[in-house]
Amino acid sequence: MIILHADLHTHTLASGHAYSTIKEMADAAKEKNLELIASTDHGVAMEGACHRLYFRNLTAYPRKMGGVTVLRGIEANVLNMDAELDADERLLSPLDWVIASLHEIIAPPSTPAIHTEMYLRLADNPMVDMIGHPESTTYPFDYDRVIREFGAKGKIVEINNYHAFHQSPKNTQNCEEIARLCMKHGVTVAVNSDAHICHRVGETALALAMLERIGFPEELVLNAAVERVLAHVQKKHPDFA
Repeated sequence: MIILHADLHTHTLASGHAYSTIKEMADAAKEKNLELIASTDHGVAMEGACHRLYFRNLTAYPRKMGGVTVLRGIEANVLNMDAELDADERLLSPLDWVIASLHEIIAPPSTPAIHTEMYLRLADNPMVDMIGHPESTTYPFDYDRVIREFGAKGKIVEINNYHAFHQSPKNTQNCEEIARLCMKHGVTVAVNSDAHICHRVGETALALAMLERIGFPEELVLNAAVERVLAHVQKKHPDFA
């Protein structure tokens, strides 16, 4: 049985369409027996999201809130099929945790071949830790080729409980296919809630049930152990504490 100890994709009021403070998110995590969360508000290209200064000032909140470790992060938006992000290296490099995600209202979809090349470029970006909700039906791509490259470049592949299991049945099918390929190629995943309100922090039951059903190995789930998460962060930030 896979038990999660961290949620690595959460949003606060600063995202513009989420509804809780960072303290409320951390308190909710503690109630769910989570030891760590990543606060990953949307990057500046998302309508209503916060400005660059917000991310540059994340050191204003403490590393621990109520005993829960809080990673300072971002869900950066992929702007186009050249894999450009709405945050540059200067903004991203101090952050603990960087998600890169496609959103249709920002990056118009193209063809599977072009999506594939975009993801391969994204795999080369050393600032990116995790690829957000790649199962989207809006952006089909060559799963086998890209998943292998994500593994080779040390990218974490997200299993997003909300996006994959509450958006469409096709997303669910795609998520399982991606999970099976991650298992086949030994690629690490992170199972997250994508919570936009404190009540949904740690809601990952559907994703975990799918992983259990296909026999996904616990050792390939990054946030099944806080030590794995911290080790990943410390590769970029050796002085992280």
